Amino acid sequence: MEPVIARAVLLQEQAETRELQASVVAEEPLEIRINGDPYAVIMRTPGHETELAAGFCFTEGIVDSFAQICSIGFCPEAAAGMQNIVNVIVSRSCAGQGGPSEATARSPRAMVSRSSCGLCGVEMLADVEKKVAPLPGGLLIAGGELYRMLGRMIELQEIYASTRAAHAAGLFYLEGEPLAVREDVGRHNALDKAIGHGLMRGLDFSRCVAVLSSRISFEMVQKALRARIPVVAAVSAATSLAVDLAGRCGCTLVGRVREHSMVIYTHPERVIP
Repeated sequence: MEPVIARAVLLQEQAETRELQASVVAEEPLEIRINGDPYAVIMRTPGHETELAAGFCFTEGIVDSFAQICSIGFCPEAAAGMQNIVNVIVSRSCAGQGGPSEATARSPRAMVSRSSCGLCGVEMLADVEKKVAPLPGGLLIAGGELYRMLGRMIELQEIYASTRAAHAAGLFYLEGEPLAVREDVGRHNALDKAIGHGLMRGLDFSRCVAVLSSRISFEMVQKALRARIPVVAAVSAATSLAVDLAGRCGCTLVGRVREHSMVIYTHPERVIP
């Protein structure tokens, strides 16, 4: 399946109407199975499915390392190009840690919606803090590098360039080297794909910056913390719960990154002007 497909549309410009073929970002369901049992159905843009599944399992806490994934790949049901089912075989030692025992007991309909506030948000913060140790300090990055990382990610957003409808997430080493830029109709999927890429290749996340084309929400910070990524930078702003979580867990959030300005929400000591 291609990430970009063509659709016939009508273009209206002032008094003129004409038909043309428009590039549209593809959106397809992906079923993730854990040890053969259905776990979640994700609406995603086709491409990098194994990275998405690996990143999802890691950031959701099903596994704590790639070593706990015995194998990952498309199911036999995904024949004839219908690559919409990925099965992740997880070590049984993960049971009770968000692994197979929990996965088989939770249906896709039970997945929690995480746009949270109030008491629910307080409970989620406490839950994440129990599972994520605070990040260490000492790491520094030049503010100018963040501008360059964002510009480089934009250059690599091929799907967005043709459709204007895809989010992106990039992983960069502190020196500015792009390690992975992934696009998807879902911002969470884009970050999971990038993290999954790093997980499968043994990248040192503690030396990485996550760059986002979207706002910085609670779940995006949670995913970064699971990977031990110390700096998250984004084109858009951060939410209150994201700021609270990052502040407590030692993650530097930088939002509204533009050509000559940025907003540092938490732990500004890492960013050199």
